[in-house]
Amino acid sequence: MSKKRNDQRQLALKELVDRFERALTQQQISFLSEEQFDDLLEYYYGQGDYERTLYLADLAIAQHSFTPEFYKWKALIHKINLEEEEALETLEKLSIYAPNDEESSMLRLEVLIHFEKTAEAKDLLEMMYGRVEGDQKRSLLFFFQGLVLVQEDDYEGAWAALLEAINLDPYQEPALDEALNAVEFDHLRNGLKKTFQRILNRDPFNHLVWYYLGLWYDDRGRDYKALDAFGYARSLYQQDNRYELDYADKLFDLDRYESALTAYHAYFNLPGAEASYETFMRMGRSYQMLDNFADAKRAYFKAVDADPNMYDTHQHLGECFAAEAKWSIAAHHYGRAVELAGHTAECWLGYALCLTALNDPEEAELAYRRAITLDDRYSDATVSYAIFLADNGREMAALTLMERTLETYEDANLAYGLVAVHLICGKRVQALQFLNDALANYYSERNILLEWYPDLRDDKEIDAIFQLHR
Repeated sequence: MSKKRNDQRQLALKELVDRFERALTQQQISFLSEEQFDDLLEYYYGQGDYERTLYLADLAIAQHSFTPEFYKWKALIHKINLEEEEALETLEKLSIYAPNDEESSMLRLEVLIHFEKTAEAKDLLEMMYGRVEGDQKRSLLFFFQGLVLVQEDDYEGAWAALLEAINLDPYQEPALDEALNAVEFDHLRNGLKKTFQRILNRDPFNHLVWYYLGLWYDDRGRDYKALDAFGYARSLYQQDNRYELDYADKLFDLDRYESALTAYHAYFNLPGAEASYETFMRMGRSYQMLDNFADAKRAYFKAVDADPNMYDTHQHLGECFAAEAKWSIAAHHYGRAVELAGHTAECWLGYALCLTALNDPEEAELAYRRAITLDDRYSDATVSYAIFLADNGREMAALTLMERTLETYEDANLAYGLVAVHLICGKRVQALQFLNDALANYYSERNILLEWYPDLRDDKEIDAIFQLHR
């Protein structure tokens, strides 16, 4: 369908929905054609408004009582709402108007399995195997057979049925999804790769199987294989936004931020793309890692709009504003972060550093302490607090904090932080002794010292000690 025709259809649908909504408000529902009911049912179902969908199905049946399609809609919604009695009652009425309709029988089978009417489902399956023709329809029967066998705890038989369903119709996604995700098949799923590869050897253009192969690799932590499979899927079929999103996410996981951003923008140009917190967060993080703080902040603000209750969005906004030395705004966002559930010690440390830059030592000290209380092995917070104490003339408190912490545990941060704190306190001889110890244990992480004490970058004595340990 051309873009112009599609736009015209969307406009007509919008006008139909608007007229229906006004009629509901005025309680003046007029007669609608079957086609209009079909459009409205699909619209509200697509919106996830099952209450309105069920209302429409009842209204459609009242106006077109001999049309089987509307009974199917009603039975489907009752199934979704877990209304077993109503669903089965609707199917009985449907059987009167469409006694030999295969689609109606398939729906009945789906409902019976959903409500674990296993014996009835098996009888219906046996009858339908004798009637149904064509690989796609038989594939669906094998899928339903797999679900029935799961209910009977026959997992080996269910697995075989699902594989047969996939072989008969490799584009039948319910079977692919069940095989990949159902916990009952955890012990069998390693063999799924062979099935996928056999299908792709036969039909290398099957984008759906490439996508599911990518998911299979992703579940096993094989990121590069997953990326390749997602890449094949998206190149073969460019209209499924899932392919683009999972490809973008995998690029992000592999730290390919520029390519990930290109893929994320392509995702948002596709129909049905979801403006989700997770996606905006990954976009923001990608921009941030590329030092593009303006675009990073725009993405993070969109993440806030998508879900205002996530602490890490404000944490990363704080990081961006801090990188731009906009300490007051950064402190505001870190302050929001520590007010939200799930926040980490890192948020309190960011807040403390901003308050320090704003020359608010009392509030800053409280924030440092909160960071350490939340995670007493968060060495970044310990060293930062010790440097804060030293910078404010409390050298003994700074040294005591470092010594007591090192009695409990040690890492590279603390080892080089101890050197930095002694240097700030004017104890260079002791600092150089501790530096030798740190280099002996953590030589590969020696740049940490320059992060804690940047003035050492041009210190020839320190450089000579570095070279000696090298």
